[in-house]
Amino acid sequence: MTYFLQIIANGLHNGALYALLAYGYVLTGIVTKRPNLAHGAIFAFSGQVLVLAANAGYAILWMTLPAAILFGATTSALLCAILLWALSTRIMPPFLERSPNGMIVVTLAIAIVMMEAARIGADTRDYWLPPIMSIRVPLLPLPEPPTITLLQLVNLAAILTVIAAAELVLIRTGAGRALRAVADDRSAASLSGVNVNRVISLAIAAGGAMSAFGGMLALLYFGNMSFGSGLIYALKVLFIASAGGFSAPLPAALTAFAYGEAESLWDGYMPTVWRDAVFFSALAFVLIMRRENRSSLP
Repeated sequence: MTYFLQIIANGLHNGALYALLAYGYVLTGIVTKRPNLAHGAIFAFSGQVLVLAANAGYAILWMTLPAAILFGATTSALLCAILLWALSTRIMPPFLERSPNGMIVVTLAIAIVMMEAARIGADTRDYWLPPIMSIRVPLLPLPEPPTITLLQLVNLAAILTVIAAAELVLIRTGAGRALRAVADDRSAASLSGVNVNRVISLAIAAGGAMSAFGGMLALLYFGNMSFGSGLIYALKVLFIASAGGFSAPLPAALTAFAYGEAESLWDGYMPTVWRDAVFFSALAFVLIMRRENRSSLP
């Protein structure tokens, strides 16, 4: 029982990261009605910029480690803000009225550009941050309780706060009502006085900001972000969000959290090398069955 509880505890952090990514992905998708393959790349890019800037601050500017990490996080936030402004106002909106294939191509191209920019900036080297806030924190009052690190606990609290705040904005504010109106019917929302283009731009920026924030949290925990991880995360979130239903961000986030826990359970009891193949196959099967069920309806 102790081993099982520890496996569940191990999956909390990854599940929360997947949930944050899925929430941002669907928040954008419900208004654009298009897949965004750059979403996972933003996640990876923000982490890669953080570790590169932190390394420069520590090795070149002779900063202390906390100052170097803060410098890296600030640099990453500024670059991602510029990138999201360009994506939400200049790059993605012109493709929304065109074919879905155009949106897939442009977001895939953006993902590759970000991946290669990080690779060139690092000179193809892997940079790492040392472990921080690695004190183990018990989760339950048991003789042998499951534990997570203090950094994992802080990340979980930050992710939960962001998702809760986003959900409150979506439900309780005028901006949220406008976004839901555009998601339901753009033409009707426009006739009601909603600035549709502005809402779409804000949704793209907000979803991308969640992805970038998640990337920085992931980098602080894992210490490294591989160059090709952006496409992997993009595909995972695309499959998870589609399997969980593309109608609202919160159900997609809950599905993504469950996916993270399922990955942890697999790693605890089954060969890790087969995990992604099995899980991608299962998600593809779910999508096929959902499509067949919809096509069989009268």
